[in-house]
Amino acid sequence: MIVVDHEKTEWEEWRPGVRSRAWATAASGARQVRIAEQILEPGNEAPPHWHYFEENITVVAGLGRFTIDGETREIGPGHTVIVPSMAVHGFASIGEESLHIIASMGWPINEMNYVAQPEAVYRVGETVDSGRRRRLTETS
Repeated sequence: MIVVDHEKTEWEEWRPGVRSRAWATAASGARQVRIAEQILEPGNEAPPHWHYFEENITVVAGLGRFTIDGETREIGPGHTVIVPSMAVHGFASIGEESLHIIASMGWPINEMNYVAQPEAVYRVGETVDSGRRRRLTETS
């Protein structure tokens, strides 16, 4: 039995004003899904990117502006945004309160393909000994 203690899972600062921690990942023993928590301070964002897998984002607190394939909506607590696989999406923390989300992904490794950096692929939680974000490949 694999049990992950959320309180013992370390937060990672992805960039100033954005921190994340993942509970179900390849690193923790998950084989089919990834579940993570992220907090974005007001004014911070996740830039446009896409994944090969579906992502479901639940807003726990705050207000977010979500864009999926060109459609934009403001979403608050008690709502889940379903992001289809390969859809270009991003979101921003708007308002005065931090945006607190929980995301579930259809793959235990978080591979992000950033629109502004098409040559870079990032993977999170790929190995047992690391859940950190790493630049994996570059193509010309």
